[in-house]
Amino acid sequence: MWKSLKTAMALVLLMSATVAMAQDAGGKKEAQTKTGVVKSVDLTAKTIVVLVARELTFSVPADAKILQGSVPKMLADIKVGATVTVDYSTPSKDNRVASKVVIGAAGTSAAPGASTK
Repeated sequence: MWKSLKTAMALVLLMSATVAMAQDAGGKKEAQTKTGVVKSVDLTAKTIVVLVARELTFSVPADAKILQGSVPKMLADIKVGATVTVDYSTPSKDNRVASKVVIGAAGTSAAPGASTK
């Protein structure tokens, strides 16, 4: 009986380790890229909301690269209605942290209800 219990415990531990490794290998920590239209910019919270297929909020830390073409820009240079491409990671669920934001051309008009704080 003890041998069966030890074997079962070993299998549970092995399966748990395998699942954890699979999540790290193919999980949300890997870099991703999204392109969409800026719906809002919050300079205080250091975030941007981008409309892709749905609204996604990205934290933009101080070390994130912000570029327009090859010209370095600041968070304040990102305007509502502009098309942006965001390289980001998701260190935890629904926490998107931008490492690079490339600003494209501004749209013809800002989305209704869009704001810059």
